[in-house]
Amino acid sequence: MSDKLNVDRSVELYKRACELVPGGSQTNSKRATAYAPGVWPIYFDSAEGCRVTDIDGNTYIDYVLALGPITLGYCYEPMDEAIQAQLGKGIIAGLLSPLEVEVAEKICNMVPCAEMVRYMKGGAEGTSAAARIARGYTGKEVILNSGYRGWSDIWAAQAGNPGVPEAFEASIEGFPRDDLNALEDLLKKHRGNVAMIALDVAGGTAAPKEVVEGIRKLADEHEALLMFDEIVSGFRMAPGGGQQYYGVTPDLAVFAKGVANGMPLGVVCGKREVMECAKDLIISITYGGEALSLAAASVCLDIYKNEPVQDHMWNQGDKLREGFEAAARANRVPFRCYGPSVMHSMKFEYDDADLAGKVWTLFLQETARRGVLIRRGGLLFITYSHDDEAIEQTIAVVAETLPIIAEAVEAGDVDDRLLGGEVEESFRSFA
Repeated sequence: MSDKLNVDRSVELYKRACELVPGGSQTNSKRATAYAPGVWPIYFDSAEGCRVTDIDGNTYIDYVLALGPITLGYCYEPMDEAIQAQLGKGIIAGLLSPLEVEVAEKICNMVPCAEMVRYMKGGAEGTSAAARIARGYTGKEVILNSGYRGWSDIWAAQAGNPGVPEAFEASIEGFPRDDLNALEDLLKKHRGNVAMIALDVAGGTAAPKEVVEGIRKLADEHEALLMFDEIVSGFRMAPGGGQQYYGVTPDLAVFAKGVANGMPLGVVCGKREVMECAKDLIISITYGGEALSLAAASVCLDIYKNEPVQDHMWNQGDKLREGFEAAARANRVPFRCYGPSVMHSMKFEYDDADLAGKVWTLFLQETARRGVLIRRGGLLFITYSHDDEAIEQTIAVVAETLPIIAEAVEAGDVDDRLLGGEVEESFRSFA
């Protein structure tokens, strides 16, 4: 194995991109500087199943998976066939597509809270639409939010983000997801003016069931709507999302990512009495009825319903967790996995945060050299196409990499082993 992974074409193309695209990428979390710059691939040439090939000709088992939309696998044949068939009929027209009704019916049959549906093209649009629906239905203004909901002003106001009017900050407050007392205090502070409580039940870690049940109870007591952001948990934790997994039904939910196995589609759904007010609100996009994505979603939802997709992802995730942590114990590396196995997070538990960050870079560098792509800290996504061979190969790569980590930390030469450039933060969530 060579000392350094050859990603020369990727690096050169990224230099050009940074002259043309702010940050070099359309998605903050895909910026090259967030991984292992100079020693990690940046651009893909092709992808199939659970593997992706970069423009330098290297092929990897992929666990980043476009940050989560790929649930069945790249170029999954039934999906491709549905997209190609619809392409022959057209992408979008001045008339509605019958697929708008077909997919809505399937979502309503699968998702516990869904009685009516609106389509968007991504998660940020979906959560923003949910906020408008909640405010329109309740006549209240304040949103209490835990976690990242997207880039729009509605949510970015919580973080005091540059470019967002300060006036918006009074309309949203954050709370730690698992702290029911903190949420109750905010509900009392804004008594009578909370339109919606918004959260992701499994963002990085899975909320305890009693917390999810407690949030539902508090929402009811204070006459606020409850919205689950299922952009990540949807169609992974269970066919009906985190709400099915927990047995707790929200008033509204937003799905994206896995709803169409990579095709751009977001879904806002919820109880009929709440969703009906959307007909009188300004929530309208040209591409809401785009038929290629809806054709993909229709097939995708059928596969979720009829095949053991989620069981497979849970089982393979359990194997990865056990394999990774066994290798960590064997090499006395303070590394653990946490959160739901279908999309678990990972952590190097060194007391020195700077050391932990550099160890992560070394880990990404060495696993990529050996043909595996893992996102810094997770979420580690799994697809229906991750077969036993891929899982075994991944565990073997991690088992080969962790002794290098242990040796580097013991020798105090982690810096000397890093072959790429500086890592920069590209994404910051907020409570």
